[in-house]
Amino acid sequence: MKLSTRSLYGMRALVELALLSGRGPASASHIATRQCLSIAYLEQLLHRLRKAGLLTSVRGPRGGYSLARLPHQITMAEVVRILDGEQGPWETIQPRLRKSGSGSLTSGRHAQQISVAVGRCVHARLAESLGGVTLEDLCQEVKSLDGEPLDHRYVFHI
Repeated sequence: MKLSTRSLYGMRALVELALLSGRGPASASHIATRQCLSIAYLEQLLHRLRKAGLLTSVRGPRGGYSLARLPHQITMAEVVRILDGEQGPWETIQPRLRKSGSGSLTSGRHAQQISVAVGRCVHARLAESLGGVTLEDLCQEVKSLDGEPLDHRYVFHI
């Protein structure tokens, strides 16, 4: 499974906002600078997250974004659904069963059924797994890394 850039950037922005919680709203430019993200792209993601009710925003010179809910109430499955749509990164191509000229299903039906079953099963497990990871979990992980050398196996290169 590969998370989309949208989901990864959105998760990074949410973690940044959670870590800044209690300090007032954070501007999109502040988040973009701290996370080395394109501000234009980040603003699109923040808008989607605000529209879905995960963020609140305040306009003006001291404005910005804040979490609308507590970090333990926001799951990564929800973030992926908001930013990538209902299917998310686990979307599988559902093959269409083809009929032969006589109206019977072709011999590839068995392989297609297996493909559909694998897609459904994997989708369910991935959604379940992301549903068990909260924004608070990610923040705790970030805090636990403080002072540790980075293990490059876990750094996403985008």
